[in-house]
Amino acid sequence: MKMLFYSLFTAILFSCSNGNKQPAFTGDIPESNVAPVGTLSSGSLYQLADTFKTQDDKAVTLSSFKGKPAVIAMIFTHCTYACPRLTGDIKNIESKLKDGKGKVNFVLVSFDADRDLPDTLKRYANSMGLDANWTLLHGDENAVRTLSVLLNVQFAKDAEGNFSHSNIVSVLDKNGVLVFQKEGIDADHTQTVNAIKQLF
Repeated sequence: MKMLFYSLFTAILFSCSNGNKQPAFTGDIPESNVAPVGTLSSGSLYQLADTFKTQDDKAVTLSSFKGKPAVIAMIFTHCTYACPRLTGDIKNIESKLKDGKGKVNFVLVSFDADRDLPDTLKRYANSMGLDANWTLLHGDENAVRTLSVLLNVQFAKDAEGNFSHSNIVSVLDKNGVLVFQKEGIDADHTQTVNAIKQLF
C-alpha cells in the first residue's frame, strides 16, 4: 500500500540546511510516477492510526483534528530558510481568515524524528508567535514518511541530519479529506484562503 502512495510524490525541493535552492529531486522515484500537486486522494487522512506527540507532549492521532477544516504543512525546526517562510505563509493565511481563524486547525508536522521532540517544537512555536490554534507534531520515522506520502510531500535527509523537502500547504476538510494544495514559499494563497472559507 505504501508503495502505491509513493507515486504521489511531487518533485521540487528546497534545501533548509544552507539556505540555497536545490535542484529537482533526483532520488529513486521515476519521474513518470510523480503526480503534480493537485492530484488529491479521496480518502481521509484521519484513518491513519499513527500516534504523534504535540508541542505540549500530548499523544494524539490525526483524527483529533476531526470536526474542523485543517491547514497542514511539514517542516523541521533546524531549517533556516524555507520552513520559517512556509510557517509565515500559513500565518498570513490565518490572518486573512479574520474571525474565521478559530474555526480552523493549523498543523505543522516535523520531518525530524530525532531532534524535533515536543520541547523543541514548543520553542519553535513560541519563536514564530504561534497561538493556541496551532498544533506542532512529532512522530516516528514511519509515521512521518506515511503522512508525507499522503500529502505529496517529498523529503530527503542529508548527512548532517537536515532535510531537503518540497514546500506544500494542504487543506483538509472537517473529515480529513484533502481538498486543496498549494506549492511554493511566498506563494499567493488567495485560492487557499477561498478553499478554506468554502469549508465553513
